[in-house]
Amino acid sequence: MGERYIFYLGGLDQRKNVPQLVRAFARLHAQIGDPDLQLLIAGNPDKNKGSLFPDPRPVAADLGMSGQIIYRFIEEEDKPALYSGAGVFVFPSLYEGFGLDPLEAMSCGAPVVCSNRTSLPEVVGDAAISVDPEDTKALVDAMYHVLTDEELRSDLRARSLQQAKRFHWHKAAQQTLAVYEEVLARKKK
Repeated sequence: MGERYIFYLGGLDQRKNVPQLVRAFARLHAQIGDPDLQLLIAGNPDKNKGSLFPDPRPVAADLGMSGQIIYRFIEEEDKPALYSGAGVFVFPSLYEGFGLDPLEAMSCGAPVVCSNRTSLPEVVGDAAISVDPEDTKALVDAMYHVLTDEELRSDLRARSLQQAKRFHWHKAAQQTLAVYEEVLARKKK
């Protein structure tokens, strides 16, 4: 893997929209003109098959991008370095229940471009660039701006760290306990 890379982690099922990311990357690659720019996709497309797990490799091959896209299983201990070293973490999901992957990336200071759907805008707040995940041009433009504007990239990194601090397990456990205590108190009345 080269020094300049775009990172995606989050699964390869249909709702993750990875073939769309591959199409956007191909357009971005042509626009930037950097032969060393790569897309690192965490995961193994051979692991799951069928219509719920569209293989992004044929899309990459059709677009001449097979050599620029790396598919790799990522160990837990390697994630922080890969997140923080990425030029941009991209998450074009069509649906998320929460959005742990972008939050994890933000906690490592990664600049994030993600979908503007479901829970993701609430999770990333104003610390990421949110786009319509089905709009290829919007994905390309967002990645382009992050990769070519050092000031924007630095600002997103700083805001990512601040946004990630809003979410932590201790706080979630306290809030969950408070809800249970409130329900129990109402039941006793």
